[in-house]
Amino acid sequence: MFSANNPEASLQQLPADAYSHLAPCMSLLGMACTHLFSHPTDVVAQHVTALTGLDAAAVQELNAIDSTPALQRLLIERPLRLFDFVVVGQLCLESPLATPVLAFVQHQMQIDEVQLRTLLEYCQALGQQLRQALEQHLVGPSGAAALAPLHRRAQQLRTVFEQHADSLRPQLPAVVSLGFDDGHLQLLRLALLLVHELRHTQSSHPFLQALPRLTALPADEADALTTRLAAVQPTERLPLTLPELVLLYQAMHVCALAFVSDVLGTLGMEAAFPTTQAPSASSSDGSSRQAVVTLIVGFTRWVEKEFGQEPAVQTARQEITELAETLG
Repeated sequence: MFSANNPEASLQQLPADAYSHLAPCMSLLGMACTHLFSHPTDVVAQHVTALTGLDAAAVQELNAIDSTPALQRLLIERPLRLFDFVVVGQLCLESPLATPVLAFVQHQMQIDEVQLRTLLEYCQALGQQLRQALEQHLVGPSGAAALAPLHRRAQQLRTVFEQHADSLRPQLPAVVSLGFDDGHLQLLRLALLLVHELRHTQSSHPFLQALPRLTALPADEADALTTRLAAVQPTERLPLTLPELVLLYQAMHVCALAFVSDVLGTLGMEAAFPTTQAPSASSSDGSSRQAVVTLIVGFTRWVEKEFGQEPAVQTARQEITELAETLG
């Protein structure tokens, strides 16, 4: 779709089928960038954000592009943002982060190794063409001499990945990709926020004393997942590894136990966590709590049904049982 003689012209007015041609490449680059920013406090992610302004929220916006008109608007309004996205995505796919990303693609598409390699090579070639076309689009009539700043920018990003390669943390492959409506999204965010606040509350309450024994709820991972959830829009798919799914499973249980017991009232936290945030909740406090608990039970039962044979889920369930016993 790119003209070898005049790649800039190819981006000035995209053909109607431009997005459909670029979609596999854009999707793969988007998954790679999403993986990078799933740990926003990691040194590579922080350097990339400092150099380009890209972060989890910005990548989410780029991933939401789903048509040629939307892509054309981006090229008009923020072509450098797309250039950075392509460069960073390419670097991610050359790094250790590629392994879990490609494993997820293979699992979702149900393809073998040969087909996966063919898809990767196709996307890499198309991504390089897009990058070159973006360079020409950005410099315009200024010509080759104006490419130097873009090449320096790309080299700076490559240097970050090379210097901090050992710090890159490839995650496990995703075991599920879930879409949440607004009510469930709010509740997941609320559960993680509640866990965070309870952890930082000084109290001798047995419930709080037992929280550190929940092995599926490490603080750093919970904070990283909170950041990811903040950028997710209703009905958008969210890939989750098994540890992330179990983390949400335990967090939702903690939320339910806190709402059906006197924990929040005893700690003076009821006002800070109004259960009426849930869209399906009614105005009365009792029905609000019941609506929240109903949503939680639906999620946790689904996890147990689909993944109950996993040792991590079984351990998490036993730990929740022991936590519940602290409430008498």
